[in-house]
Order: sequence, then structure tokens, then C-alpha cells
Amino acid sequence: MPFPWLDCTPPRPDGAERRAKVAAAELASRAGVLYRLGFSEAAATRRLTATVAWEYDVDARSAANRRPDAVSDPAIARIVSDTFARRPG
Repeated sequence: MPFPWLDCTPPRPDGAERRAKVAAAELASRAGVLYRLGFSEAAATRRLTATVAWEYDVDARSAANRRPDAVSDPAIARIVSDTFARRPG
């Protein structure tokens, strides 16, 4: 007897790119909130970097748990800088 719920959907070929775009958009949104709360750019960068470091496993063997390059420390600093430069209100 076949179980249709057991069949897995194959992953999308652009899945990693989509996840990176979503992660960058979420970080930009969080940076905007921190800007409106009065955080400095350096404090917001430190806070978001620590949050992302906590979310991903450093010693992950699986690619799904590894921290992508799109949310590396320099990428987060760039996202925060871009967000603070446009002064979200």
C-alpha cells in the first residue's frame, strides 16, 4: 500500500539563493527596528551578529545547519550599514 504523504518533494535548484534573500531581508528588517529604537550602528551590528551566530550551528556537518555566506559577519555589517544609511522611519 503506497503512502502519498511519504513522498518528498525534491528541493528547488535555487533554494539556497531564496533562503539567503529571506535571511538578508529579515536582517534588514531587524536592523530597521533597532534603528528606530535608537541603537547605534555598531551596537545593532553586534546584536544581529550575535543573534545569527546563535541561530546556526558552528560545527554543523549538514549543509542545512551551516551558516550561509549571506549572513556572515561582514555581510551583516553591510546590511546594517545600508539600512542605517537610508534611515528607516
